[in-house]
Amino acid sequence: MHNYYKSIHVRDDFFINPWKVMHLGDTLEFKNDENWPGKRTINLFKTGDKDCIDFAKYFAKRIADEIFYGLSKFEIDIRFHKNDIYDVDEANYGWIHNDGVNFAGLVYLNQEQSNMDTGTSIFDKTTEGVFEQGDFESRKLLNLKQQVTEQYLTDLKNNHSNFTETIRTGNKFNRLIAYGADQWHRPNSYKVDTAPRYSLLFFINKAEFENVDSKLSLTSDWSET
Repeated sequence: MHNYYKSIHVRDDFFINPWKVMHLGDTLEFKNDENWPGKRTINLFKTGDKDCIDFAKYFAKRIADEIFYGLSKFEIDIRFHKNDIYDVDEANYGWIHNDGVNFAGLVYLNQEQSNMDTGTSIFDKTTEGVFEQGDFESRKLLNLKQQVTEQYLTDLKNNHSNFTETIRTGNKFNRLIAYGADQWHRPNSYKVDTAPRYSLLFFINKAEFENVDSKLSLTSDWSET
């Protein structure tokens, strides 16, 4: 197994022009989904929009060439994400989970921010056996309707009790983090001052690697200038 699967990468000032990236996100529709808290766009490769697809190709190539060296074949899902903010503060902390893909990551897009409490943390599981995933209906109410139930808060507390934080990365504007997605992780507080946590997410699956000096043969018309 490649050592990327058990690592975390942090790259500050990732985009030359993050404001152009954010402007692209501003042109898209965000929707809630029962499977995650907050609102996301669809996968940029599926928008049918040339600018979105060109940007997605540009971003995918930079991830392969600059972060996961030698990544030659893969599937990638790229989306903008805005977290909802809930009236009950305990609900503004993420569910500790891992993803059913090879790698995941994000670029933080809250401007002029450097906040350790709204970034991303990696965890070790400290209890034996399989823990309960909680009541999915209460999670759906939170994700779709922003309703915080007592059942959800109980399940969230139980979820957190199974883990110990080992790594914490701060939310810094234009910082990229990437990690092996089977590592236990969560977003920390969804609330950045009074604004929702805003990010560009990516999920990589079916990853294949070649020589670390190889470059991804993918071209794009996107330019950050």
